[in-house]
Amino acid sequence: MESTPEHVPAELPFEHPELAALGGHIGPAPEDFVVDEQPLYAPSGQGDHWYVRLAKRERNTADLRKAVAEASGAPEREIGYAGLKDKHAVTTQWLSVPVTRTNPPSEWRLPEAYQLLEVTRHGNKLRIGHLAGNRFRIRLVGLAEGAEQAAPALCQRVSERGIGNYFGSQRFGLGQRNLQTALQLLARRRLGPRAGQRGKFLASVIQSELFNRYCSLRSELDRERLLVGDVVRLEGSRALFLVEDPEREAPRLAARAIHLTGPLVGPKMRASSGQPLELERAVLASLGLDEAALRELGRSAPGTRRDLVLRPEGLTWRLLDANGASGEGNAAEQRAAMVVEFSLPAGAYASLVIRALTRQDPWLGADREGADREGAEREGAEREGAEREDGSASEHEAQRHAAQPQAGQEL
Repeated sequence: MESTPEHVPAELPFEHPELAALGGHIGPAPEDFVVDEQPLYAPSGQGDHWYVRLAKRERNTADLRKAVAEASGAPEREIGYAGLKDKHAVTTQWLSVPVTRTNPPSEWRLPEAYQLLEVTRHGNKLRIGHLAGNRFRIRLVGLAEGAEQAAPALCQRVSERGIGNYFGSQRFGLGQRNLQTALQLLARRRLGPRAGQRGKFLASVIQSELFNRYCSLRSELDRERLLVGDVVRLEGSRALFLVEDPEREAPRLAARAIHLTGPLVGPKMRASSGQPLELERAVLASLGLDEAALRELGRSAPGTRRDLVLRPEGLTWRLLDANGASGEGNAAEQRAAMVVEFSLPAGAYASLVIRALTRQDPWLGADREGADREGAEREGAEREGAEREDGSASEHEAQRHAAQPQAGQEL
């Protein structure tokens, strides 16, 4: 690769366009975007680390760690966390703090932006990837007329059939420039180990764009239909296998016992075959990536597979009246806002669920800080080196660190 033509992230398709959409967008206040972290395993109640659950408002995880370090007397580097949380939001998350030579949580004096919710103990430090997922509560404003009538069918469809498990536009940075930057550095052979965490992150940006393009092409062929050569994941594990007999495996796909996957390219990625492999080659060609480029990319991106379909769990919705309360007001009042709630696994994008429901930019009308709610924190997690390329910890990690749950101390 001697030169890099201008490349921009491909535009993602809207999901389930045959159904009426809600319209609207995410509200501007921090309380309009609430995130509750779901841990990978339950603390045991004993061990060398305090496990503390905290709430924060308009602060990022770096701010939170700094505040806890000052309150506890622990070095900031010793404070563990499972994932980075958004700043322009109200969020909860768990941190771990060494018990030895630190102040106990009962003696902490935290700034007003933080609240200590729960305290327990466990044997190991929390690390990036020790995260099952997140529960979201998001307030939509500016709804379209007819949103109340559209919500039941559309929410049911998204819950049952899911949406493409794309990487959100936040992944590609302000002005969507991360992709072009990454491709330029790749062409100059500057994405290898010497590039550090920034290089690793930019390599993952290329992987993300290739995945998005593949997901779009594979979705056109029907995500509910298996093809010879698809790579699928067994439910409840990271085990993968190649589909040889689509008709035989179809009932398992329908029962969600197996899941379609797409490529996060790299030397350790499980290869597909047949038509799926042709699609993978097509998306590589669309970014001008040859074998030499893939070898260079593989120095920072080992490769894996990512589920093609994202199904939000526990998707619910309720209308709010003009005063922000659930009620029986008239239709004009109730179009003022809607609250949707759902859970997603680690590495998934809430904004894509909202985009599927509103069928427009979920951050419409938000300032740039607000529009960065999901993106900046997730990009930071990538720079610090997530334990898995898809943002989740392995099943083995859960088993290794899990213990019998015991109730934490409510404060």
